[in-house]
This record gives sequence, structure tokens and C-alpha cells, in this order.
Amino acid sequence: MPTTNDNHPQTVMGRVLLLLEPFRESAGLTLTELAARTGLPRSSAHRMLLQLVGVGWLRRHGATYHLGPKMVELGSLAQNYDRVHRAAVAAMYQLHRRTGSAVHLAVLEGDELLYLEKIGGRWAAAVLPTHAGQRRSARETTDGAALLACRDGGAPAVREHVAGQDRGEPVHCVAVAFNAGHGEIAALSLTGPAGRMPESAVRDLVAAAGLVAARLGAPSGLLAAGGPSA
Repeated sequence: MPTTNDNHPQTVMGRVLLLLEPFRESAGLTLTELAARTGLPRSSAHRMLLQLVGVGWLRRHGATYHLGPKMVELGSLAQNYDRVHRAAVAAMYQLHRRTGSAVHLAVLEGDELLYLEKIGGRWAAAVLPTHAGQRRSARETTDGAALLACRDGGAPAVREHVAGQDRGEPVHCVAVAFNAGHGEIAALSLTGPAGRMPESAVRDLVAAAGLVAARLGAPSGLLAAGGPSA
């Protein structure tokens, strides 16, 4: 993408994308915060923010900007029509009901993982700082370690990991990466308080991964699982 001498994107779309990117990590941001994070002049940032509010991509409450209804709608449509998400979501709800654990669906993009879905109850909402649409370094999570092992040709395996403390209670996570077809690698994972995950959890997770792979028309064999904590 062409840039100006100060490394700011030159095209209008480039500047818009630069302005929207910080909302990946923050639900609400002020003009001052957005200008600081993007390096855009306040006047330019303010002008674009007003335009984005006008078309519904952003909304403003007081001095704080949030993603608007149009962005939420488009994001929901993208999620609903994503082939991996559609193939996995029913199995994810079943896994959550059977195990009581939080269930994540992620795909690998370069050296990052992208969460496509998170299903869990109050514990997951309070303890796990993850959400659909979030990107993280693949090397930081169990899901990512499984995805990388799968991409790099690791041997089939299931490795559970217990780490971290939630009010004195360790967190238990296990992930399974599988072939999603069309050159994509996906992972399903279970995360919950250690000691509360049922004995059948790993077996149920592996079965669910095989079912999703079959729905996607990909080989159903388990490819890789395990790594650091979620």
C-alpha cells in the first residue's frame, strides 16, 4: 500500500482501516486515544470518525467511540457464512453441555491464531480474556501450539496442560488441531478449572474434531494437540 513520508497510509481505505484496527483490543476509545494509537493527526482522525459514525460503522457515546451497528451486522454475517464456523458451532455447543468447559474454535493465520467462536458460561466470561475475532500469537496458547504442530507436520498427539491460577484454582486446557480443508487448519479446545473437567473430555473433544473435519470434507484423523496454557 502506498504510504506518505511519515509512514501513514496514503489511501482513504488505508487510513480507515488504520483507525478501526485499535478496536480489536478495546471496546471503546476516545479521539485522543485513537490519534495516539494510529499516529494520525487529531483533525484527520476526527473528520474520519464523524464520517464513520454517519454511515453506522462507529457510534459515539459522549467522548468515546465504539463499533457501530453496521460493523456488528457485517461481522455477524461473515461469521455466519464462514464454512469452518458453520461446520463446528453445533459440536461446540454439545461439547460445552457435556463437559461444562469453555469451548474455543480457532484457525491459524501465519504465526497468529484467530478465534472464530467462544462458547462458555459465567466462568469463561469472568476468567478467560478471549473473544471471537481476537488474534493472539500462536505460541502463547494451547490452541496455537496445536495449530503450529499441525502446520509443521507434528505427530498425532493429545497433550493436556494445567497452568495459571484463578483465585487459587489452576486452569486446565486441551486442544486438538485438525485439517479443515481448502488449505486451512482449525483447532477446537476445552478450557476449565482443573479438577472439574470430566474424564471423558479429551475423548469427546477428539470425536468432535473428527466430526467437524468430516463435515468440512477433510480427513478426520487427529493431527496434533497440546502446548502452553490458554
